[in-house]
Amino acid sequence: MRIRLFFSALALTLLLLLPMVGLVEYFAMQRQMQERVRRANAAGTAVQVDPASRYMGSLLLAVQKEEPEFILLRMDAPAATLTLCGLPGNMQLAAPSGTTTLAAAYLAAGPARAAQLLGDTLGTAPQHYLAATPSCYASFWEQGTTVRLDMAALQEDTDPHQNFVAEIEAATAETALRDLGAGQTDAGAARLLAAYTAALFRQNPQQLAALPGQARQASARILTDLQAQDWNTLESVFNYFSTVPALVVETALPSFTSRPE
Repeated sequence: MRIRLFFSALALTLLLLLPMVGLVEYFAMQRQMQERVRRANAAGTAVQVDPASRYMGSLLLAVQKEEPEFILLRMDAPAATLTLCGLPGNMQLAAPSGTTTLAAAYLAAGPARAAQLLGDTLGTAPQHYLAATPSCYASFWEQGTTVRLDMAALQEDTDPHQNFVAEIEAATAETALRDLGAGQTDAGAARLLAAYTAALFRQNPQQLAALPGQARQASARILTDLQAQDWNTLESVFNYFSTVPALVVETALPSFTSRPE
């Protein structure tokens, strides 16, 4: 009798528990399914951030001439800004032996040494350097590329005859800039070069994406420490700049033009 009652109670208990266990299992499976759907939706709608949009770097551009010229190009993708800082050749740099000029360091030991001493003086070294002749730089731009340059803000005197807009073709820019900068100081010539280069960038945004590729193709005619991955990065960055609708291209002065005390 007792055995019969035991099995009857067990059957009744199982009859009550099994549906509850099944219900718990059902809700657990539903929760797992919802979590999978949530993750799938999150993966499908995640915002993909272009790494180029976060890039910040600098490049020392040296113009190979008897009297070399220099521009420090700063690239700030988060701020959508390209800053070109004209550096005069007679800019004083701190050196182990005392002081030297930017041009002297370049002529004596090349762009790598010039970039190193420039970094020691400014406190922030250019990440990379690139040196080329004026004709080589001109070849980076499409044939017939011309810019308009307002000379009024670049003159070191107040001669009203110098207040005009110059049209400069990239292919003949070396001669044009030499004529326009005649009689100017090294600092004035550096500002002129930076302003001209900024005008190239600003007035020809459709060519920005191709610039690193054009420079890379001329690797046999340039001096640079840019490696394959660096070129790839610059190509991505300039392609990004070419798509920015409110790109700012500006010029700036160096932090100082003499050795700090």
